[in-house]
Order: sequence, then C-alpha cells, then structure tokens
Amino acid sequence: MSDSNTILKIDDLHTHYDTPQGTVRAVAGTSLEVHRGETVGIVGESGCGKSVMLRSILRIVPHPGRIIGGSIEFTRRDGETVDMVKLDPNSRKIRSIRGDEIAMIFQEPMSSLSPVHTIGDQIIEAIVLHKSVSNTEARSIAIEMLGKVAMPRPEQIVDQYPHEISGGMRQRAMIAMALSCEPRLLIADEPTTALDVTTQAQILDLMRRLQSEFNMAIMFVTHDLGVVAQMTEHVVVMYMGQVVEAGSVKELFTAPRHPYTHGLLHSIPRLGQRKLGRRLVSIKGSVPDPFARPSGCPFHTRCQYNDGDRCVREEPALREVMPGHSARCHYAETLGLQGVDKPAEAINA
Repeated sequence: MSDSNTILKIDDLHTHYDTPQGTVRAVAGTSLEVHRGETVGIVGESGCGKSVMLRSILRIVPHPGRIIGGSIEFTRRDGETVDMVKLDPNSRKIRSIRGDEIAMIFQEPMSSLSPVHTIGDQIIEAIVLHKSVSNTEARSIAIEMLGKVAMPRPEQIVDQYPHEISGGMRQRAMIAMALSCEPRLLIADEPTTALDVTTQAQILDLMRRLQSEFNMAIMFVTHDLGVVAQMTEHVVVMYMGQVVEAGSVKELFTAPRHPYTHGLLHSIPRLGQRKLGRRLVSIKGSVPDPFARPSGCPFHTRCQYNDGDRCVREEPALREVMPGHSARCHYAETLGLQGVDKPAEAINA
C-alpha cells in the first residue's frame, strides 16, 4: 500500500515488443513501489525485463517497444502525482521530469556520452535545460558536481572529452551529470558492471554518500548479489518480465519464498567450496523462448518444486506471504525454502 513517502508506484505495467516473429512481453505485469530516500535493488538474469522496466519509467523504450497497459505514478517535488504512461514521450512535461526529477545512470558511459562534446558541455546542457542559470553559472555547478563525485582535477576534466579519461572517471562524469539537478529518483542500470573491483567499491561508496546528501531514492539494477547486500534495503527479483519476489534484504536473503530466488542465492560461490569437493550450484535449464512463454508459472520449466499440475495450468499471483514480503509462487508458504547456508558469509565472500 502506498503512503505519503511513496515517490514512485508501478502498477501492473506491460511493455511489449511487436516483431515479425511475434510479440515479446518484455515487462508482463510488474508492480512495485519506491519510497523517499530508499534504495531498491532489482535483480534477475539477463533478459528478465529489468532495463525495459526502467526505460518505461522515463518513456525511452526504443521502437518497436510500447507500453500497452498499467500505470507509473511519480510524485513530483511540488506534490503533484503524474502518471508517466499517460504522458507523450516527447511532451514538454515529461522533458521537465526526465533528467531533472528522475535521472538515470546507464551501464556503459561511452554509449551514453557524446564523443564529440566535452564532459563539461554535456553536464552544462542538462543544467541549463532544467535550471534558470547562465552558462557561466552552469559551468561552476558542473565543476562543483565533478568535485562532489571525487573527480580529480575537476577544473581540467570539465574541458576534456570522454575518450581522454578512464572508465571509472567516465562513470563519475555520468553520475555528476545525473545528480546535477538534484533528482528525487536516481535509476542506476548496472553502473559498476564494466569497472574493476576497486573502482566499483569507490563508485558504490560515492553513491551512498550522495544519496544521503541529496535524500534521493535509488533504483539499483545489478547481477551482483554482494552489491545488493551492500547497497539496498529492499530487493525486487524479476523473472520473464514479472516480479517473482520482493522484500527486505534480510528477509529475502535468510528466508527466500520463491524457488528462483532460492536458486540465485544457492548459486553464489563460497570460500572453500572446491576444497570440500562441492560443485558450484546452478539453476537448471535456461530462460524460455520469449516468443513461446510457458503456460502457468513461467518458472515451472526450471523449478524443482514443479507439481506437474497446478504449476503448469495456473499462473500464480504476486501475494504477501508475510508482512512486507511478497512472492509469486503457489506454494510460497509451505515449500520450506529457508536453509540458504550462511547467506551473509556467502555474500561477503
């Protein structure tokens, strides 16, 4: 249930791609909420719909993708709640939100930054577009933001091109651009995947510090469950365009209620596993063909708890199995999915 602290509420969102081979249901009935100052982790295998859902929020789903149903309610700084689905993707209103009140950090900065414009020009453009300031004032703000993201020599970097700086510095520039207008919601789509471990740790620490400074909410997409444990308070697990489990980090890591979440946690490598003669656990099978979704529960083709009857015939609903913890499984209450061996130790390893 939403409350006054809810800044984003996605309800039964459907985003489809119509192709010559058929329709791909990239997002198939996703629902979730994000509250002020909260960090929500979004996890799942590649192709589960995480990035399409995030792009749907900003209405930047590439052709032939389109939102065919659901709502995305966002509460603005002035208290107005708007349904992003109902806005024209090219309208003045959504442009006033995109990049200002909702900002996004993409996975690969070189595909998002212009190679023919300086770092400063690109940050200044975002500031001038959303704030009533001159180019000189915007430049000062850009240098200040580069300093806040711990960019070395911000007065020089502001006049350099993306190819002239390292990958970690480009990612810091992307974060500076995203935070230049102090957004209410920051969407981070695997922002540390292409970085080395040391730089990743610096970027994560930076994001936590800036979140506290700006009191913003973060939606953090990652494949790394260690990052989830470190960065987030609430976790949403997605599979084939649907939320299959959602809850607090503690509840989800110690008592998962969906077989898919259970499999993800068990597949984490553990220190000493090879010495003890244990093989790395994996989730059997692969993600089904998006043009031929299985009937019933989408996960039943890979699920060790598949009953061969109800799981195949009837699609489960996402329901609350305990306060603040929801799962999309017919047997979430009775399967006894607890028993992930020392999850915190596995994550820290």
